[in-house]
Amino acid sequence: MKKILILNGSPRKNGKTASLINAFSQGAERTGNEVSSLYLNSMNIKGCLACEKCSKNGGECVQKDDMETVKEAFEWADVVVFASPQFWGTITGQLKVVIDRLYSEMHRLGFENFVKETALIMTARGDNYQFALDFYAIFVNLLGWKDHGTVLGAGKEDEAREIGANIK
Repeated sequence: MKKILILNGSPRKNGKTASLINAFSQGAERTGNEVSSLYLNSMNIKGCLACEKCSKNGGECVQKDDMETVKEAFEWADVVVFASPQFWGTITGQLKVVIDRLYSEMHRLGFENFVKETALIMTARGDNYQFALDFYAIFVNLLGWKDHGTVLGAGKEDEAREIGANIK
């Protein structure tokens, strides 16, 4: 059984991204995984200040906001799923801010304990996901996270359900 954290970066609570998240969660829970989802748009999370204080004080960020909830969930999780509609060719600002702020968590946990498994769920009007896939490759390749796959496009609930079910 895996503990799966879904970081929902969509500004629409019940939009197409949510539909894919629900399908993914159904598949993951059907095979015994535990799933938790955070709807980032309802959280108060400020952007990284690039002050580097987290690198000097054991990963403690100087900002005190809802990122504490994200960091607790991140530490709990074995798998982190990035879910977002495509904005300007990549993920939404809501999700990007959280990813930037995970920098302090990497300092707190240490690089070797920051490694997770991951998946990407995205929707868009078009079919060009290259910028988003390049960004996602940072986690898979640079950080050494295990990739469980991507779901790229609205209406792919069966694909999302299958990826969720295959996480073991």
